[in-house]
Amino acid sequence: MITRLRRRAFTLIELLVVIAIIAVLIALLLPAVQAAREAARRIQCVNNLKQLGLAMHNYVSANNSFPSGIVFNANVAPCTGYYFGSNCQSTTWFVQTLPFIEGGSLFNAFNFAIGSEGPMFVTGYPYGYLVNSTVFTTRIGSLQCPSDGDNTFNIASSSVGAVLSGAPALSVTKGNYGVNWGNTDYGQGQRSDSWFASNPAAHLPSPFGYNSGATGPSVATPASVIDGTSNTLLMSELLKGAPDDIRGVLWTDFPGSHSFVTRLGPNGNVDFWAGSPYVDPAGGDTMDNLPAFGGTGPGTSPANIGNGDLCDNQPGQNLPCFSQTKEGAGFAASRSRHSGGVNALRADGSVQFFKNSINLPIWVGLGSMAGGEVISSDSY
Repeated sequence: MITRLRRRAFTLIELLVVIAIIAVLIALLLPAVQAAREAARRIQCVNNLKQLGLAMHNYVSANNSFPSGIVFNANVAPCTGYYFGSNCQSTTWFVQTLPFIEGGSLFNAFNFAIGSEGPMFVTGYPYGYLVNSTVFTTRIGSLQCPSDGDNTFNIASSSVGAVLSGAPALSVTKGNYGVNWGNTDYGQGQRSDSWFASNPAAHLPSPFGYNSGATGPSVATPASVIDGTSNTLLMSELLKGAPDDIRGVLWTDFPGSHSFVTRLGPNGNVDFWAGSPYVDPAGGDTMDNLPAFGGTGPGTSPANIGNGDLCDNQPGQNLPCFSQTKEGAGFAASRSRHSGGVNALRADGSVQFFKNSINLPIWVGLGSMAGGEVISSDSY
């Protein structure tokens, strides 16, 4: 007689125990996987900044200076000033560096006679927005940090479209890297609408910005970086705001779109000028509303189009903003999705991660190229 052995199956309890163990292992491994992915994204971000640093220095080799933060000349018609709508081309730094980041075809497609803005249509719409829309709507990989989202700026549904008649339904690309605009505000004390117009000496010389009187851009060379290229910030990270938020739109010259200031620390809301007349009372980035349509106050989410606001206030996304009526008084911090700080490019071409906890005067000193600060490497 043959005795058959019965195979013992898993009981329900044993099966649940196995599933629970697998779930625990996944829960333990998932943060490690996510951390590894973020480390890879951060490395890619560092590589992007290194490539931009190389592009900047190749530009210096070809032109004997760093690119201008913004191209305009208020003394040459039809340009009449530094304000939006002054018929100036207002072309920003990134367009000038396109040939050095394998963007030669886009550079050749860009109409420099018109520029990013250029003459205004009768309806009040910048001619450059249409003429150079090919460049504005092209995503450039080396300007994107993979840790951030891939937001664009929708002109027609933003305050720009609401204020300017005939705005086309363009979704223009954004980027994650801006140039160092110094320690004050966008006007740097040189524009009449800068909070520092009565005290321009408060602005420490920075690699990018305005010349004296703001009739054109300042132009920096390696020789003008007196504090030392290893002690001077050239670029750092920006975050791309929501589709109704102009932050991250590198081709336009609004504050926070293509530049950052050091008065706010990395990912910071504490103002270096706290207690002075130049401070944003709400903390965070301070943005202009078009064109001085509304009053001053904390931004909203979504952006208050009726107020002409250009920012979408999202503190939970590290994108706080305060809306006010002066274009030259705007400013924005360097911000990133990396835990604990931002990557920044120094004028010598090196890239370093700067923690949120950096001493604010040290960060301000690194933003100056000729302030005479003595900054040791162990200060940050």
